[in-house]
Formats: sequence, structure tokens, C-alpha cells
Amino acid sequence: MKNVLLAAACLLLGGAAAHAQNPAAATTESKALQQRINQLMRNPAKPQQELRLDLKGCHATQTIRDNKADVQASAPILVSYNKGGEAGWAAKVSDGKFELVMDFEWSEVEPLTYLRRKPEKGKNEAPYEIKIRRVRKGNTTNFELPLYTTDEKAVLDVVRRLEKVRQSCH
Repeated sequence: MKNVLLAAACLLLGGAAAHAQNPAAATTESKALQQRINQLMRNPAKPQQELRLDLKGCHATQTIRDNKADVQASAPILVSYNKGGEAGWAAKVSDGKFELVMDFEWSEVEPLTYLRRKPEKGKNEAPYEIKIRRVRKGNTTNFELPLYTTDEKAVLDVVRRLEKVRQSCH
């Protein structure tokens, strides 16, 4: 019964656009988009740092991991928040290691925007960032996807493709 209800909910969330779309083509596009975003989020000055966005249908997970972080802890710390099983976050900190994982549903995300930044001299900041604003039952969460490229056309392409994913989940 639980599986039937879950399947019905997925069909309702997907809407008519999801029915018209070829699932294999959608999966291929999602993987290609995920690979492109992860490539652009790679900070060339911090090769030990991993930034990832994993796309799975109408669900996304952003992971920030640094195995050579400038953190010290007398004991490992783990803090997490998850309400409803669909979205949440978790942070882990221990000597030299940092990890932050944030889950969200695209149906809770407002239209995407991006920002061109002027990095300060001597700071290694991404020239662009995609702004994500998640609104859920009166609670708003804002976060960014940094893009290490100076090619605005590449940024616009990624934003357009992500926006298409977001819209298909409403």
C-alpha cells in the first residue's frame, strides 16, 4: 500500500510534462547536467575540496566536502536536521575534515537566478553563483552553487537546464 501511495504521489508531482518526456532521455540529460555543474563547481585552487550536486528526478543533494579543511575538534561533531524525510541537511566536522550535505525537492524551489561576482583581490572566489531559494511551509533556505568559470554563456546554459528540471517538478 505504501508503494502504491508513493507511486501516486510521484505521478502527481511530475505532472503532465513528466508524462510526455522520455524517461531514458531525461535520465541522460540529468546525468549530463549533473556532470557539467560538478565540473564548473570545481575550485582549481582547492583540488582537495569536493562540491557536488546530485540530481535524482525531482530531488537534489548538494555536498560540500573538504578532507584538508582548517578545522580542529577535540571530538567529531555531527549535526543534522530532517523533517518529513524529503529534505534536510547534515554537517560533520572533525580534525581536518568538513562535510555539509543539503537535500531539497525542486518543487519547493523558486525560479533560479544567478549572480556575477567581482572576486576580491587575493581571494579565490567563484566568478558566478547560481542562487537557490527553497520555500517550505513558511521556512526559507537560501544557498548557492559556485561556478568557477568566466564564460557567462556556460552559466546561462546551466541555469536554463536546471530551471527546466525545476519547472518539470511543479
